[in-house]
Amino acid sequence: MEKGRFFAVGVGPGDPDLMTVKAIKTIENADVIVVPTTETGNNTAMKIAEDYVKDKAVVSCHMPMSKKLATHNWEEIENYHNESADIICKLLDEGKDVTFLTLGDPTVYSTVMYVHRILDKRGYHTEIVPGITSFCAAAARLNVSLCEKDEMLHIIPATFTDLDKIEEYEGTKVLMKSGRTIMNVKEKLSEEGAMMVEKATMPDEKIYKDLNDLKEPSSYFSLVVLHSKERQAKK
Repeated sequence: MEKGRFFAVGVGPGDPDLMTVKAIKTIENADVIVVPTTETGNNTAMKIAEDYVKDKAVVSCHMPMSKKLATHNWEEIENYHNESADIICKLLDEGKDVTFLTLGDPTVYSTVMYVHRILDKRGYHTEIVPGITSFCAAAARLNVSLCEKDEMLHIIPATFTDLDKIEEYEGTKVLMKSGRTIMNVKEKLSEEGAMMVEKATMPDEKIYKDLNDLKEPSSYFSLVVLHSKERQAKK
């Protein structure tokens, strides 16, 4: 029996209209849809793509996202990745094409890439279908560019960053996954001209052209954009 193929599919930042045609076709042609579930049991990627999943078989793989596990027990995280890969391998061995849904783009801080790597090493056919990233969507909602001319662009995971060193990076800084640390980020960067988008392109999106306007902690899906002083001076 010919083995199935594995597709890591980015469904974009939140608005279903921002899914690519290729992502939609890959979902529609799949035999099985795999979605990661966290401690809350929620899956945003599935909500975005649900109109195209319809009555297909859906398999959930537990992927804990807590910072404590990620920073203190990577071996436990790897066990979850391997368990998910084992589940998917069984489906692929049955000749089924499997599509794993992930928010944004699979190549940017996505759990699916750990599973993708395992499957690739085991010799299975693997492909990546890119999606619109949250930081590109956030820039669009802020109505600004991320980088111009020879400006650098730095994509930074806010929860693991020393904010006191942020000015060492030239050009535009994008702090992803800022929810847990957003009030600390605000304290450090609000006077630097930082902007924020929470849940970019989702129904409950919030836009802050000035981070000082933020009055309470935000969700996990919060992204901060900080242009260089040179760029801000041109506004």
